[in-house]
Amino acid sequence: MKLFNAIKSPCASRKEGRLSRILMCFLGGCLLAMHAISAQANTQMSALELANNVVTRAANDGRAGNMHFTLHNDTGGVRKRSALFVHSVEQGNTKIGIYFTAPAALQNTGFLSYDKVSGSDENWLYLPATDRVRKLPASSKGDYFMGTDLTYGDIKDNFKFTLTDWNFVLGEKQVIEQKEYYVLKGATKTNAKTVELGYSSFVALIDPETYFPLKIDYTDTDGSPLKTISVKRLERIADAWIATHFTVINAQLAHKTEVVLSDVKHIPDLPQSILTADELSYGVPSIAGL
Repeated sequence: MKLFNAIKSPCASRKEGRLSRILMCFLGGCLLAMHAISAQANTQMSALELANNVVTRAANDGRAGNMHFTLHNDTGGVRKRSALFVHSVEQGNTKIGIYFTAPAALQNTGFLSYDKVSGSDENWLYLPATDRVRKLPASSKGDYFMGTDLTYGDIKDNFKFTLTDWNFVLGEKQVIEQKEYYVLKGATKTNAKTVELGYSSFVALIDPETYFPLKIDYTDTDGSPLKTISVKRLERIADAWIATHFTVINAQLAHKTEVVLSDVKHIPDLPQSILTADELSYGVPSIAGL
């Protein structure tokens, strides 16, 4: 009996060892899976935080300047347009006015946008030929702005990504000329939002010092590459960073729009009466120094 027990005990010990190793492997696998889920959650939170930093970067309470558009088409033709732009942020509500000054055929054409903290956003367009201020529907956000490769949404968003429109994830950071940049990716939350924006996804290169996108690649509603917005010059006006030179290349249409801002001024006491729908029909507003 003692001999039997002596022989049996090592076997039992080996079985217990195997069971212990199996249990440890199982627990280890669970821990790795939990770690992966936790890492994924942290990545998502970091992406949301980055997107929020882009949205909430400093803005001027009031600024104005001149916009110069150069439009290149697929046959090599070039057209130029100029406009006065006015930008105001008051209690989180953003107002943008763009008033064309040239060419003569577009002179006094005006666009006005209200992006509100609460309530529905509003947009208006004034065409001198019709002598009528027309309120634009929300569905026009994905339409192209005055023959350029920018959409009305691009103009309104001002290099920001509305948090309620997109699901965000982080891409792998990129190093360019020994500087590390964030990569933020977005996919529209719903099919309706895809149709409204005219985009289904984007990949943006974000400057970690300014939280300004220096390059944005968009896909169309079907997920095919559509266009690239590239910032060529970034300037600080008062406390806000502004893209004063950027290009938009539409890969599908072989179009290019170059935008240059000049004489940009911080105007803290900007008259809010300028930025009203009723004022659009009066043409280009008069702002001292511009």
